[in-house]
Amino acid sequence: MMEILTDRVTRYLLRRIRRLAVLDLYQHAAVAGLLDETAHDPGLNGGQSMISRWVPTVELMDLLSLGNQGKHILSRRLGNAGRQGDSLAEPWQSQQTPAVPVREARTSATSLSLSASSSASDTELERQAASEREALAALREHLPLPKAAPAAVALLIARAVGSHPGGWEALRAVLCRPDPFIVLRIPVPGFQRHCGRSLEDGLLTPSWMKLEELVRLAGICDYGERRRGKLRKPIKTIAGSEVYKIWDRALGRALSDTINSEPAPPVLLVDQTNQDLPDIIMHAAVLVLETHGLDHTLLAELLQICCGIAPKQSLELMRAKGLTLDHLHLDDLALIVRPGRSNAEIISALEALKEDRSTDPESGDAEGSDGSSGRKKSSAVPEWKSGAKPEEKRKSTGSAPVEVIRPQPADTEAVLRVETLSGYGEASDWAASLKLDLDLWHQGLLEWSELSSRLLLSGPPGTGKTTFAKALCNTLQVPLLATSVARWLEASYLGDVLKSINAAFTVASEHRPAILFIDEIDNLGSRASGESRGDRGHDDYWASLINRVLELIDGAAKTEGVIIVAATNLP
Repeated sequence: MMEILTDRVTRYLLRRIRRLAVLDLYQHAAVAGLLDETAHDPGLNGGQSMISRWVPTVELMDLLSLGNQGKHILSRRLGNAGRQGDSLAEPWQSQQTPAVPVREARTSATSLSLSASSSASDTELERQAASEREALAALREHLPLPKAAPAAVALLIARAVGSHPGGWEALRAVLCRPDPFIVLRIPVPGFQRHCGRSLEDGLLTPSWMKLEELVRLAGICDYGERRRGKLRKPIKTIAGSEVYKIWDRALGRALSDTINSEPAPPVLLVDQTNQDLPDIIMHAAVLVLETHGLDHTLLAELLQICCGIAPKQSLELMRAKGLTLDHLHLDDLALIVRPGRSNAEIISALEALKEDRSTDPESGDAEGSDGSSGRKKSSAVPEWKSGAKPEEKRKSTGSAPVEVIRPQPADTEAVLRVETLSGYGEASDWAASLKLDLDLWHQGLLEWSELSSRLLLSGPPGTGKTTFAKALCNTLQVPLLATSVARWLEASYLGDVLKSINAAFTVASEHRPAILFIDEIDNLGSRASGESRGDRGHDDYWASLINRVLELIDGAAKTEGVIIVAATNLP
């Protein structure tokens, strides 16, 4: 039976997952004093390339000589007692270099004594090497089963690659190009972030990758380098869920600058949404790989890999329960699909999640509602660009004292913009400069600290401070998050007030780039409000509150991508 491309890619990616697991196991064993790591020259590049060589210690050899008792001790030392066997061992074994048989020493009456000594020495070295290989093989029996999230990413990517009409030859031609721009579209919530993690861990490519953002704050990873000290190749990434927030001109310029640089790094767009991508992306990409989301077959394969459950059993139970998977996030699989759980426990937990999500409209992925579970968009136009009236574009943020107002499309007639306002003087000039600087920041040509991103609006009631904030939202084409100090102070108790303040800035950070509009900022009071009255009983309250606000606005916790506009009648 001829092997299809999807199976080949699946086997390759699962072996890379096992390779990383083996490296982690060896490093853990080295910490436990069971292995020694030495630099080894394979002799391929004249000593220019050194690789690690793992050598069993005397302690490990002694444990293995004790039989079952030694294996139990070894399992406890590695901290994986009770783990199941290695589910990827069978495909891995075919890749291992076969053990070199020990050559029999052949001597004859006419052999020189030097040759006999050399042959005996070679035999002893080969026996030692064979013993070391057996010890490492015994150590690998304690490998944990693969984690669900990277295994699911591997299965989804293998499907996308296998469904490409050009076949392997066309794929290889694209991947060998010096400047590939690849689009990977898989509509599963959380896929963008977990795909980035797999890239950084070297699970998808032969090299460890260094993920760089093509456009600032629009990459597929929100964390630093996971495994430091690795030699990495740079790759420019962009998240499909963030593309609609970027101006087409800025996006085209960033792509052009990257592809025309020397040397040009590869560019990867990972999209977990169901909305159409801009034409510039689809025409510039040299390869588009896409597949549908989770289904019963893929989940059954995942349960076999991560839990050792036979696919037939899980398929029968999923069909009997009528399980649907479109509500699942990859984080859900990472938490629920774990070794030691039965088939019934896993399926029941996945089924229960659907009921929870159906009663919580804001559940799902914080990366954006377009990529969230159970909230697919049928239109390629984002909701806040649909031309609806401003009142129809407000969004509740749950317990956070913030109201999100989306900007109206820039090409809509009679849109309220700063350019159409009069009488705002320096504030209008500030907005015009910020619009230009924000474009440069999107392209990575300016640091956020170089932008003037803080503004205090003052004037008597009715002079249009809130109107200016709404106009700025449309001018910059970023969300406006409206709050006020009065809403923060509704909670009364200091701890609850601080939670409200933190929540407002957290929501702003999640929508960045965004404008956080703080009304009635003069209500913050003073850190020494009781001094003039001879009563300092409440000064600690106000001091703690004001210190936290100052820290969030312009201190160590200053948030990149958040423009702060405050309004007051008492500047």
